[in-house]
Amino acid sequence: MNGGAVCTNLMCIGGLVNGSTVQYTLQSLGRTRLGWMSIGFGAQMANSPMVILWSNTDGSVTLSQRQSPSQAAPTVVSNPPRTATVEQSLSVVSGTNPKLVFTIPSNGNEKTGKSTIIWALGGSNPGSSAVDASLAQHLDAGRTQIDMSQSLTASSKDPTNPISTIAQSTSSSSGSTSSASTSGDQVFSGIPLLPYQKYIIAHAILSVLGFLVFLPLGAIIARWFRTFTSIWYTAHWVLQFGVAMPVIVISFALGIQAVKLNGIQDLADAHMKWGVALFVLYWVQACLGAIIHYYKPAGAWLRVRGRTFQNYFHAILGLFIIGISFYQVRTGFRTEWPLYTGRGEVRNGANITWIVWLVLIPTFYFSGVVLLLRRQYQQEAASRLKTLNNGSDAQYPIVMKPVNTY
Repeated sequence: MNGGAVCTNLMCIGGLVNGSTVQYTLQSLGRTRLGWMSIGFGAQMANSPMVILWSNTDGSVTLSQRQSPSQAAPTVVSNPPRTATVEQSLSVVSGTNPKLVFTIPSNGNEKTGKSTIIWALGGSNPGSSAVDASLAQHLDAGRTQIDMSQSLTASSKDPTNPISTIAQSTSSSSGSTSSASTSGDQVFSGIPLLPYQKYIIAHAILSVLGFLVFLPLGAIIARWFRTFTSIWYTAHWVLQFGVAMPVIVISFALGIQAVKLNGIQDLADAHMKWGVALFVLYWVQACLGAIIHYYKPAGAWLRVRGRTFQNYFHAILGLFIIGISFYQVRTGFRTEWPLYTGRGEVRNGANITWIVWLVLIPTFYFSGVVLLLRRQYQQEAASRLKTLNNGSDAQYPIVMKPVNTY
Protein backbone atom coordinates (compact mmCIF):
# COMPACT_ATOMS: atom_id res chain seq x y z
CA MET A 1 0.00 0.00 0.00
CA ASN A 2 0.90 3.63 -0.38
CA GLY A 3 0.10 6.48 1.90
CA GLY A 4 1.22 9.64 3.64
CA ALA A 5 0.28 12.22 6.22
CA VAL A 6 0.53 15.93 6.91
CA CYS A 7 -0.22 18.14 9.92
CA THR A 8 -1.65 21.65 10.03
CA ASN A 9 -2.24 24.07 12.90
CA LEU A 10 -5.14 22.15 14.40
CA MET A 11 -5.38 18.75 12.74
CA CYS A 12 -3.45 16.00 10.99
CA ILE A 13 -4.55 14.32 7.77
CA GLY A 14 -3.57 10.81 6.75
CA GLY A 15 -4.25 9.21 3.38
CA LEU A 16 -4.05 5.45 2.71
CA VAL A 17 -4.33 4.31 -0.93
CA ASN A 18 -5.91 0.86 -1.10
CA GLY A 19 -6.48 -0.18 -4.68
CA SER A 20 -9.26 1.91 -6.17
CA THR A 21 -10.16 3.67 -2.92
CA VAL A 22 -8.45 6.08 -0.56
CA GLN A 23 -8.98 6.08 3.20
CA TYR A 24 -8.63 9.51 4.80
CA THR A 25 -8.11 9.99 8.53
CA LEU A 26 -8.72 13.45 10.01
CA GLN A 27 -7.26 13.67 13.51
CA SER A 28 -7.46 16.57 15.93
CA LEU A 29 -4.25 17.77 17.57
CA GLY A 30 -6.28 18.46 20.71
CA ARG A 31 -5.31 22.14 20.78
CA THR A 32 -8.87 23.41 20.77
CA ARG A 33 -12.40 22.17 21.26
CA LEU A 34 -13.44 19.98 18.33
CA GLY A 35 -16.73 20.64 16.59
CA TRP A 36 -16.09 19.38 13.05
CA MET A 37 -13.23 18.68 10.62
CA SER A 38 -13.11 18.78 6.86
CA ILE A 39 -10.88 18.53 3.82
CA GLY A 40 -11.50 19.66 0.27
CA PHE A 41 -9.98 18.46 -2.98
CA GLY A 42 -8.56 21.56 -4.59
CA ALA A 43 -6.35 24.57 -4.02
CA GLN A 44 -9.05 27.00 -2.89
CA MET A 45 -12.42 26.98 -1.21
CA ALA A 46 -14.35 28.01 -4.31
CA ASN A 47 -15.62 25.00 -6.30
CA SER A 48 -13.58 22.44 -4.35
CA PRO A 49 -15.55 19.31 -3.37
CA MET A 50 -15.47 19.06 0.43
CA VAL A 51 -16.00 16.24 2.92
CA ILE A 52 -17.07 17.46 6.36
CA LEU A 53 -17.36 15.18 9.40
CA TRP A 54 -18.55 15.57 12.98
CA SER A 55 -19.51 13.28 15.84
CA ASN A 56 -22.96 13.08 17.43
CA THR A 57 -24.08 12.55 21.01
CA ASP A 58 -24.88 8.89 20.33
CA GLY A 59 -21.28 8.23 19.19
CA SER A 60 -22.10 8.12 15.49
CA VAL A 61 -20.30 10.21 12.86
CA THR A 62 -22.02 12.32 10.22
CA LEU A 63 -20.42 12.81 6.80
CA SER A 64 -21.58 15.72 4.68
CA GLN A 65 -20.31 16.44 1.17
CA ARG A 66 -20.57 20.09 0.30
CA GLN A 67 -19.30 22.74 -2.09
CA SER A 68 -19.27 26.51 -2.38
CA PRO A 69 -18.98 28.71 -5.48
CA SER A 70 -17.00 31.30 -3.48
CA GLN A 71 -15.58 32.12 -0.05
CA ALA A 72 -18.95 31.44 1.56
CA ALA A 73 -20.61 28.74 3.63
CA PRO A 74 -20.70 25.55 1.55
CA THR A 75 -23.98 23.78 0.84
CA VAL A 76 -24.80 20.10 0.51
CA VAL A 77 -24.12 18.48 -2.87
CA SER A 78 -26.61 15.70 -3.61
CA ASN A 79 -24.53 14.18 -6.45
CA PRO A 80 -20.83 14.78 -5.71
CA PRO A 81 -18.21 13.78 -8.31
CA ARG A 82 -16.96 11.13 -5.87
CA THR A 83 -19.16 9.71 -3.12
CA ALA A 84 -17.47 9.41 0.25
CA THR A 85 -18.44 6.88 2.93
CA VAL A 86 -17.89 7.35 6.65
CA GLU A 87 -15.94 4.59 8.40
CA GLN A 88 -17.72 4.44 11.72
CA SER A 89 -15.73 1.48 13.08
CA LEU A 90 -12.38 3.19 12.41
CA SER A 91 -13.38 6.57 13.83
CA VAL A 92 -12.57 7.50 17.43
CA VAL A 93 -14.78 10.26 18.79
CA SER A 94 -13.43 10.44 22.36
CA GLY A 95 -10.06 11.12 23.96
CA THR A 96 -7.50 13.87 23.51
CA ASN A 97 -6.98 13.31 19.79
CA PRO A 98 -10.26 12.11 18.23
CA LYS A 99 -10.13 11.02 14.61
CA LEU A 100 -12.82 10.78 11.95
CA VAL A 101 -12.32 8.41 9.02
CA PHE A 102 -13.90 8.11 5.57
CA THR A 103 -13.18 6.38 2.28
CA ILE A 104 -13.61 7.79 -1.21
CA PRO A 105 -12.94 6.44 -4.71
CA SER A 106 -9.45 7.21 -5.96
CA ASN A 107 -9.05 9.90 -8.61
CA GLY A 108 -5.99 8.06 -9.95
CA ASN A 109 -3.52 10.78 -9.01
CA GLU A 110 -2.75 9.86 -5.39
CA LYS A 111 0.25 7.64 -6.23
CA THR A 112 1.87 10.10 -8.59
CA GLY A 113 3.02 12.66 -6.02
CA LYS A 114 1.76 15.45 -3.83
CA SER A 115 -1.94 16.29 -3.90
CA THR A 116 -3.15 19.79 -2.97
CA ILE A 117 -5.99 19.89 -0.46
CA ILE A 118 -7.72 22.46 1.68
CA TRP A 119 -8.63 21.87 5.31
CA ALA A 120 -10.74 23.44 8.04
CA LEU A 121 -11.65 22.78 11.68
CA GLY A 122 -14.59 24.24 13.58
CA GLY A 123 -14.94 24.46 17.34
CA SER A 124 -18.72 24.23 17.54
CA ASN A 125 -20.52 20.94 16.93
CA PRO A 126 -23.57 21.34 14.67
CA GLY A 127 -25.70 19.59 17.30
CA SER A 128 -27.53 17.57 14.66
CA SER A 129 -26.80 14.41 12.72
CA ALA A 130 -28.45 15.80 9.57
CA VAL A 131 -26.08 16.15 6.62
CA ASP A 132 -27.43 19.64 5.95
CA ALA A 133 -27.00 20.85 9.55
CA SER A 134 -25.79 24.44 9.95
CA LEU A 135 -22.07 24.84 10.58
CA ALA A 136 -20.50 27.60 12.65
CA GLN A 137 -17.53 29.35 11.04
CA HIS A 138 -14.24 27.47 11.25
CA LEU A 139 -11.60 28.34 13.83
CA ASP A 140 -8.83 27.99 11.28
CA ALA A 141 -8.40 26.79 7.72
CA GLY A 142 -5.76 26.64 5.05
CA ARG A 143 -4.18 24.86 2.12
CA THR A 144 -1.55 22.14 2.22
CA GLN A 145 -0.23 19.17 0.27
CA ILE A 146 -0.18 15.49 1.09
CA ASP A 147 2.14 12.96 -0.51
CA MET A 148 0.51 9.52 -0.70
CA SER A 149 3.03 8.07 -3.14
CA GLN A 150 5.20 6.71 -0.32
CA SER A 151 5.38 2.94 0.05
CA LEU A 152 4.32 1.90 3.52
CA THR A 153 6.37 -1.31 3.40
CA ALA A 154 9.55 0.75 3.47
CA SER A 155 8.44 3.06 6.23
CA SER A 156 7.15 2.88 9.76
CA LYS A 157 4.60 5.59 9.05
CA ASP A 158 0.97 4.79 9.58
CA PRO A 159 -1.41 7.27 7.90
CA THR A 160 -4.32 5.83 9.88
CA ASN A 161 -2.83 7.53 12.96
CA PRO A 162 -1.25 10.64 11.41
CA ILE A 163 -0.67 12.61 14.59
CA SER A 164 1.98 10.20 15.85
CA THR A 165 3.66 9.40 12.55
CA ILE A 166 4.18 12.63 10.66
CA ALA A 167 7.81 13.73 10.66
CA GLN A 168 7.52 17.00 8.84
CA SER A 169 4.52 18.74 7.40
CA THR A 170 4.71 20.43 4.05
CA SER A 171 4.58 24.18 3.73
CA SER A 172 1.23 25.64 2.75
CA SER A 173 0.71 28.81 0.78
CA SER A 174 -1.46 30.13 3.59
CA GLY A 175 1.36 29.69 6.09
CA SER A 176 -0.80 27.42 8.25
CA THR A 177 1.54 24.43 8.48
CA SER A 178 4.86 23.96 10.22
CA SER A 179 7.36 21.40 11.40
CA ALA A 180 6.24 18.55 13.63
CA SER A 181 8.09 15.79 15.43
CA THR A 182 7.31 12.11 15.44
CA SER A 183 6.09 12.37 19.02
CA GLY A 184 2.39 13.03 19.41
CA ASP A 185 3.05 15.05 22.57
CA GLN A 186 5.53 17.31 20.76
CA VAL A 187 3.61 17.93 17.55
CA PHE A 188 3.39 21.69 16.98
CA SER A 189 4.57 22.68 20.44
CA GLY A 190 5.46 26.05 18.87
CA ILE A 191 2.14 26.48 17.06
CA PRO A 192 1.27 30.16 16.47
CA LEU A 193 -1.72 31.66 18.18
CA LEU A 194 -4.99 31.43 16.30
CA PRO A 195 -7.05 34.62 15.82
CA TYR A 196 -9.58 33.80 18.53
CA GLN A 197 -6.75 32.91 20.94
CA LYS A 198 -5.21 36.35 20.39
CA TYR A 199 -8.57 37.88 21.28
CA ILE A 200 -8.68 35.77 24.45
CA ILE A 201 -5.23 36.97 25.53
CA ALA A 202 -6.07 40.63 24.88
CA HIS A 203 -9.37 40.17 26.74
CA ALA A 204 -7.55 38.63 29.71
CA ILE A 205 -4.93 41.37 29.95
CA LEU A 206 -7.46 44.21 29.80
CA SER A 207 -9.82 42.47 32.22
CA VAL A 208 -7.05 42.13 34.78
CA LEU A 209 -6.10 45.81 34.38
CA GLY A 210 -9.69 47.01 34.59
CA PHE A 211 -11.11 44.83 37.35
CA LEU A 212 -8.07 43.92 39.45
CA VAL A 213 -5.88 47.01 39.11
CA PHE A 214 -7.88 50.17 38.41
CA LEU A 215 -11.03 49.34 40.39
CA PRO A 216 -9.20 48.16 43.56
CA LEU A 217 -6.79 51.12 43.33
CA GLY A 218 -9.73 53.51 43.16
CA ALA A 219 -11.32 51.91 46.22
CA ILE A 220 -8.05 52.00 48.18
CA ILE A 221 -7.55 55.69 47.37
CA ALA A 222 -11.06 56.44 48.63
CA ARG A 223 -10.44 54.47 51.79
CA TRP A 224 -7.01 55.85 52.70
CA PHE A 225 -7.00 59.49 51.54
CA ARG A 226 -10.49 60.77 52.26
CA THR A 227 -9.55 61.80 55.82
CA PHE A 228 -6.46 63.73 54.70
CA THR A 229 -7.36 65.58 51.49
CA SER A 230 -10.49 66.64 49.63
CA ILE A 231 -9.08 65.68 46.23
CA TRP A 232 -9.51 61.97 46.95
CA TYR A 233 -12.86 61.95 45.18
CA THR A 234 -11.40 63.31 41.94
CA ALA A 235 -8.72 60.63 41.91
CA HIS A 236 -11.35 58.03 42.79
CA TRP A 237 -13.78 58.74 39.95
CA VAL A 238 -11.03 59.31 37.39
CA LEU A 239 -9.68 55.82 38.10
CA GLN A 240 -13.04 54.09 38.44
CA PHE A 241 -14.65 55.65 35.40
CA GLY A 242 -12.26 57.70 33.30
CA VAL A 243 -9.53 55.04 33.21
CA ALA A 244 -11.27 51.76 34.02
CA MET A 245 -14.36 52.29 31.84
CA PRO A 246 -12.70 52.21 28.37
CA VAL A 247 -10.48 49.31 29.43
CA ILE A 248 -13.47 47.29 30.70
CA VAL A 249 -15.61 48.05 27.66
CA ILE A 250 -12.86 47.03 25.22
CA SER A 251 -12.15 43.90 27.27
CA PHE A 252 -15.82 42.92 27.17
CA ALA A 253 -15.98 43.46 23.40
CA LEU A 254 -12.86 41.34 22.86
CA GLY A 255 -14.36 38.55 24.97
CA ILE A 256 -17.52 38.55 22.85
CA GLN A 257 -15.46 38.42 19.65
CA ALA A 258 -13.39 35.50 20.99
CA VAL A 259 -16.58 33.59 21.80
CA LYS A 260 -17.95 34.19 18.30
CA LEU A 261 -14.73 33.14 16.58
CA ASN A 262 -14.64 29.99 18.71
CA GLY A 263 -18.09 29.04 17.43
CA ILE A 264 -19.79 29.25 20.83
CA GLN A 265 -23.42 30.20 20.35
CA ASP A 266 -24.43 31.12 23.92
CA LEU A 267 -23.14 31.63 27.46
CA ALA A 268 -21.65 28.17 27.73
CA ASP A 269 -20.33 28.21 31.31
CA ALA A 270 -20.11 30.10 34.60
CA HIS A 271 -17.16 32.23 33.48
CA MET A 272 -19.09 33.65 30.54
CA LYS A 273 -22.24 34.22 32.59
CA TRP A 274 -20.37 35.98 35.39
CA GLY A 275 -18.52 38.02 32.79
CA VAL A 276 -21.79 39.50 31.53
CA ALA A 277 -23.02 39.95 35.11
CA LEU A 278 -19.83 41.80 36.10
CA PHE A 279 -20.09 44.11 33.11
CA VAL A 280 -23.66 45.02 34.07
CA LEU A 281 -22.77 45.42 37.76
CA TYR A 282 -19.91 47.74 36.87
CA TRP A 283 -22.30 50.13 35.14
CA VAL A 284 -24.78 49.89 38.03
CA GLN A 285 -21.95 50.79 40.40
CA ALA A 286 -20.82 53.73 38.25
CA CYS A 287 -24.35 55.12 38.06
CA LEU A 288 -24.84 54.65 41.80
CA GLY A 289 -21.64 56.57 42.50
CA ALA A 290 -22.89 59.47 40.36
CA ILE A 291 -26.25 59.46 42.16
CA ILE A 292 -24.56 59.56 45.56
CA HIS A 293 -22.39 62.47 44.47
CA TYR A 294 -25.08 64.62 42.89
CA TYR A 295 -28.18 63.69 44.90
CA LYS A 296 -28.15 64.11 48.67
CA PRO A 297 -31.60 63.36 50.10
CA ALA A 298 -32.78 65.25 53.16
CA GLY A 299 -34.27 63.60 56.23
CA ALA A 300 -33.08 60.80 58.46
CA TRP A 301 -34.62 57.86 56.56
CA LEU A 302 -32.32 54.83 56.58
CA ARG A 303 -29.33 56.76 57.86
CA VAL A 304 -26.42 55.36 59.82
CA ARG A 305 -23.98 57.87 61.28
CA GLY A 306 -25.38 60.57 59.05
CA ARG A 307 -25.20 58.78 55.70
CA THR A 308 -27.91 57.04 53.72
CA PHE A 309 -28.32 53.40 52.79
CA GLN A 310 -27.17 54.04 49.20
CA ASN A 311 -23.68 54.98 50.43
CA TYR A 312 -23.25 51.69 52.25
CA PHE A 313 -24.72 49.72 49.37
CA HIS A 314 -22.26 51.41 47.01
CA ALA A 315 -19.36 50.28 49.19
CA ILE A 316 -20.62 46.71 49.56
CA LEU A 317 -21.35 46.37 45.84
CA GLY A 318 -17.86 47.64 45.01
CA LEU A 319 -16.25 45.02 47.23
CA PHE A 320 -18.50 42.33 45.73
CA ILE A 321 -17.46 43.30 42.19
CA ILE A 322 -13.77 43.11 43.09
CA GLY A 323 -14.29 39.74 44.81
CA ILE A 324 -16.05 38.24 41.79
CA SER A 325 -13.33 39.69 39.58
CA PHE A 326 -10.75 37.61 41.42
CA TYR A 327 -12.89 34.53 40.78
CA GLN A 328 -13.26 35.44 37.11
CA VAL A 329 -9.56 35.90 36.52
CA ARG A 330 -8.74 32.57 38.13
CA THR A 331 -11.34 30.60 36.17
CA GLY A 332 -10.13 32.39 33.04
CA PHE A 333 -6.55 31.15 33.18
CA ARG A 334 -7.18 27.90 35.04
CA THR A 335 -10.28 26.65 33.22
CA GLU A 336 -11.25 28.64 30.13
CA TRP A 337 -7.84 28.90 28.48
CA PRO A 338 -7.01 25.16 28.47
CA LEU A 339 -10.63 24.21 27.72
CA TYR A 340 -11.15 26.39 24.67
CA THR A 341 -7.61 26.48 23.26
CA GLY A 342 -6.24 23.02 24.08
CA ARG A 343 -2.86 24.59 24.90
CA GLY A 344 -2.74 23.35 28.48
CA GLU A 345 -2.65 25.32 31.71
CA VAL A 346 -1.10 28.75 31.98
CA ARG A 347 2.31 28.80 33.64
CA ASN A 348 2.32 28.72 37.44
CA GLY A 349 3.62 32.28 37.62
CA ALA A 350 0.11 33.53 36.81
CA ASN A 351 -1.30 31.55 39.72
CA ILE A 352 1.38 32.84 42.13
CA THR A 353 0.74 36.44 41.04
CA TRP A 354 -3.00 35.94 41.51
CA ILE A 355 -2.50 34.62 45.06
CA VAL A 356 -0.17 37.48 46.03
CA TRP A 357 -2.63 40.04 44.64
CA LEU A 358 -5.50 38.33 46.46
CA VAL A 359 -3.65 38.88 49.74
CA LEU A 360 -2.41 42.41 49.08
CA ILE A 361 -5.63 44.07 47.92
CA PRO A 362 -7.84 43.08 50.91
CA THR A 363 -4.95 43.79 53.30
CA PHE A 364 -4.49 47.34 52.02
CA TYR A 365 -8.19 48.08 51.96
CA PHE A 366 -9.28 46.64 55.30
CA SER A 367 -6.26 48.02 57.15
CA GLY A 368 -7.53 51.40 56.02
CA VAL A 369 -10.95 50.55 57.45
CA VAL A 370 -9.45 49.56 60.80
CA LEU A 371 -7.10 52.54 61.06
CA LEU A 372 -9.14 55.36 59.53
CA LEU A 373 -12.88 54.67 59.71
CA ARG A 374 -13.22 56.09 63.23
CA ARG A 375 -11.27 59.19 62.20
CA GLN A 376 -13.59 59.59 59.21
CA TYR A 377 -16.73 59.41 61.36
CA GLN A 378 -15.28 61.96 63.81
CA GLN A 379 -14.46 64.40 61.02
CA GLU A 380 -17.92 64.03 59.50
CA ALA A 381 -19.65 64.51 62.87
CA ALA A 382 -17.64 67.69 63.52
CA SER A 383 -18.48 68.95 60.04
CA ARG A 384 -22.20 68.34 60.53
CA LEU A 385 -22.11 70.11 63.89
CA LYS A 386 -20.38 73.11 62.35
CA THR A 387 -22.98 73.25 59.60
CA LEU A 388 -25.86 73.16 62.08
CA ASN A 389 -24.29 75.93 64.18
CA ASN A 390 -24.25 78.11 61.08
CA GLY A 391 -27.98 77.61 60.70
CA SER A 392 -27.83 75.46 57.62
CA ASP A 393 -30.11 72.46 57.04
CA ALA A 394 -27.50 70.59 54.97
CA GLN A 395 -27.23 66.92 55.83
CA TYR A 396 -23.66 66.31 54.66
CA PRO A 397 -20.31 67.79 55.75
CA ILE A 398 -18.91 70.73 53.87
CA VAL A 399 -15.30 70.10 54.89
CA MET A 400 -14.88 66.76 53.11
CA LYS A 401 -17.13 66.61 50.12
CA PRO A 402 -18.50 64.68 48.47
CA VAL A 403 -18.69 61.90 51.05
CA ASN A 404 -18.73 58.30 49.83
CA THR A 405 -18.22 55.37 52.15
CA TYR A 406 -16.04 52.39 51.33
